[in-house]
Amino acid sequence: MLGTEEGQKFIERIIASRSLGVYKDGQPQFGAGDGGDPGLSSVLAEMNADWSVLQGRLGVNNADTYGTTVSLRSERYRILPDESGQANWQDILHRSTMGDLRADPDVTRYCMQIDNGDGLPVPGIILEFSTTITDGLNLFGHYLAPGDNTFSTSSFANKIFGVGVAFDGYIGSNDPLPTQVVVSSVGSVSPTSEVSFMDPNGLSATPYVYLIPTGRDFMRTPPLGDSTQVRGWDVADVSVPLPFNIGASEFSSKRYWSSSDSLSEDLFSLRKHQAFRAVGSSSVFAQMNLAMDNYTNNRLVGRSIWNNKWKLVIPGRSLLNDPDDGIARFIKSVKDVKLHFKTYPYSGN
Repeated sequence: MLGTEEGQKFIERIIASRSLGVYKDGQPQFGAGDGGDPGLSSVLAEMNADWSVLQGRLGVNNADTYGTTVSLRSERYRILPDESGQANWQDILHRSTMGDLRADPDVTRYCMQIDNGDGLPVPGIILEFSTTITDGLNLFGHYLAPGDNTFSTSSFANKIFGVGVAFDGYIGSNDPLPTQVVVSSVGSVSPTSEVSFMDPNGLSATPYVYLIPTGRDFMRTPPLGDSTQVRGWDVADVSVPLPFNIGASEFSSKRYWSSSDSLSEDLFSLRKHQAFRAVGSSSVFAQMNLAMDNYTNNRLVGRSIWNNKWKLVIPGRSLLNDPDDGIARFIKSVKDVKLHFKTYPYSGN
C-alpha cells in the first residue's frame, strides 16, 4: 500500500527521522504540523490509526477457513486416475527417484537431518511442482478442468495453517478408517486395517515426508480500490540467536553481526523443516474432527499457498529398512499422491 508517490514520501520520513518523538504511557503520539522533525512516534501513531481501521477491512481479524485436497496425479501431471494411466504415473515416480537425496541442494538446505551421519546415500523420491492463484487455472497452473481445485483471486492472501500428504493405495499405513469416528460414537469398534508383514508390497505403518517451499511466495496487494497487483517475496526463515545463551548451546552459533569479509554468508542460521507423517488415504482428511489434526503439520503456518517452486521429499528409509526396496514397493502400490491444505484467506475490501 506504499507503492504510490505519497507512500514513498512516508517511507522517506521514517528514514529521515532523527528523534524518537513524543510518547504518553508508552503510546506514540501524533505530531501535527509540517515544521521540524516530529520523530518516529508520529509515524507509528499514523500507521497505528490506519491499521485500526484496515485490520477489519482486510479481514485479518475474521479470516475464512478452508480445507482443500489436491491430486498430483490428475491435477499436476494430468494423468488419468484409472488403470490406463498407471504406467504413466509409475514412470513419473521412477523419473523422480534419486539415489541420494543429499545431491539436491534444496533438500540439503531445507530438510532437517536428511543426512544421518553414516556416510551412506539417502535414496528417495522428489516430486517438484509450482502453485498459482489465477482465474481459469487450477492450483498447479493448468487450465481449470472438471474435478480440479483452485483458489479465489478475490482473496488477496491465501495463507497456510497446516498441510497433510496422502498416499492413496499405500499398503500398511496405520490410519483411522473413514467410519471410525461414527462407529465409535455409537459404542462400537471399527475394524483395523492391519497389513501382514508378508505382503509383497507392504510398507511401514508410519511413512514420513518433507514438504518444502523453495521458491518465491506470491500474494496480491489488498484491493482497497477494487484493483490489485501481484507481489513476490523471497522468504528467509531464520533463527535469531539466544541473547544470553546460558548453556553455550549451538542454537546461538551465529553472531548478531558479520564482518565485511563474511557478507556472503547468512547472518542468522536457517530454520529447517522436520519430516511429518503421511497417511495412506486422502479419506482421512474428509473427517472433520480432531483426528484430522493428528495428520497435518503446521510448520508452514503463515506462508502463502502460492509459491513457484515446491518439493515433496519422500525418503525411502521411512518406507522400509531397505530404502530401495521400499521405493520399489511404493511405486508399485501407490495410485496417487494428494496434498491437503488448511488455509485462511483474507479478502481485503
